[in-house]
Amino acid sequence: MKQKPKDLFVILFIYLIALGAAILTLRYAPISSMLWKTAVANGVATVIVFLFSVKYNNSCVFDPYWSAAPVFISLYWLLKSGHEGFLYKIIWILIVFWGVRLTWNWILRWDGFKDEDWRYVNIRKKTGKWYWVVSFFGVHVFPSALMFIGLVPVYFTMISPPEHPGSWWVLLAYLFTNAAILLEKTADDQLRRHLKATEGRNVRIQTGVWLVLKYPNYLGEMMFWWGLFFFAVAVDRDLWWTVFGPAAITLLFLFISIPMMRKRVNRKTFE
Repeated sequence: MKQKPKDLFVILFIYLIALGAAILTLRYAPISSMLWKTAVANGVATVIVFLFSVKYNNSCVFDPYWSAAPVFISLYWLLKSGHEGFLYKIIWILIVFWGVRLTWNWILRWDGFKDEDWRYVNIRKKTGKWYWVVSFFGVHVFPSALMFIGLVPVYFTMISPPEHPGSWWVLLAYLFTNAAILLEKTADDQLRRHLKATEGRNVRIQTGVWLVLKYPNYLGEMMFWWGLFFFAVAVDRDLWWTVFGPAAITLLFLFISIPMMRKRVNRKTFE
């Protein structure tokens, strides 16, 4: 058996442990608020994944968490809400499709424990012996917290009876979220094929959606979280205040992810 499949089985085992710990937290934590109980369970799972990141000396262990955790968190909310409406199931199905697709893209790109994301490599060089402290807060806790914040609109959507379940707003939210998933999938697929075709050469991708948009994969990701928010306001206009969820994730990409990628692309271009 090749090394990558073995490493992927290890990743699966790690996430099953994290999921089990989260379920136990949800069952036994003495917290009355479902939202805060889920937040604690998410924190427990994050810490467990971090410990395995340290064990295998690779922060990429945490990478699938961003796309995997929302599937189970939103499912828990859906089941606990007691709603049987089709709208709520549609929202969860969209999250599943987004999460599975994004996780699969990571699987295709990741080459096992010998492979560590260039961002983490750079952080290692800059932080030295403090790397795992920085990794805990910056690579694990911070993204996990942002992901959870981005799901807050989903939580309040799940627990709110729809005011206008068949309104045009719901349809627009559905179409927007689907467009976001499709854009991100198209961009990721084109980028993966480009990297495979130009392996070992510093060639910037300038085909497909990448010819029209800069960082279309990031744009699609940001749009997805806004789509979840649009569902919330479509269900209940008073949920406008949950805008801080997608706004926080948008700021993450605008001020951290995109500048880092732009700097890397420019450096590779002039090498």
